[in-house]
Amino acid sequence: MNVGQSRWFASCAVAAILVAGYSTSALAQTRLANSPLAKTKSVTDTKIIHASHPALVASVLRLHAGSAAWRQAVEDLAATGRRALLVTPDQVRVADAPGAPARPFDDGVLAEVQPIPGENDTVDLVVVVINVELLEVLHARNGRMFDLDADLDRILAHEVYGHAMPYLLAGHLSGRCADPAPGQRATDACAIQRENEVRMELGLGRRDDYGLNGLALARRHHHRD
Repeated sequence: MNVGQSRWFASCAVAAILVAGYSTSALAQTRLANSPLAKTKSVTDTKIIHASHPALVASVLRLHAGSAAWRQAVEDLAATGRRALLVTPDQVRVADAPGAPARPFDDGVLAEVQPIPGENDTVDLVVVVINVELLEVLHARNGRMFDLDADLDRILAHEVYGHAMPYLLAGHLSGRCADPAPGQRATDACAIQRENEVRMELGLGRRDDYGLNGLALARRHHHRD
């Protein structure tokens, strides 16, 4: 798998995500009180964002510490009971339609967002899949392990703040914050604009395109080419 073949954003590309043996409808009713992130004082008083992978927990904490926009969104969600669940591909199975056979998550996708709709298209839970292992492999291959944390923060800024939080703030599928449409400038897209809010607060650079070029590992890859 090389950088050019890896897809970064494939938001809402699957019909269902199954996490840790639960259907997403059942998972939406679970408080996930044992999440390591739920024990971290700086975020867990609100219990809005849950993760178990140490790299994802660390990234969420960096974003929470460095971005006032992120903290405000978490504060706004605090009273709603809505939340984002951050998982890695090994923690999920996907299905192309309700009742269809479950299959492994596509290991060529770096990140994907799936809102879990309830009655009348309400949304109380958004599942965010982050392929930490693939990101590590790509960084090692391109000699940029020192940029790994920053790239992970960039991905979470897009997937969580750019995509997941608008669904959760609205509590409905109508809260969708889209990636660039065909022919649209990346910087005019809702999700890129939100991502750039957090990027600028954390000194992660402003994103003005779409795809892997927004990551440090891709800049290294193109330089070598």
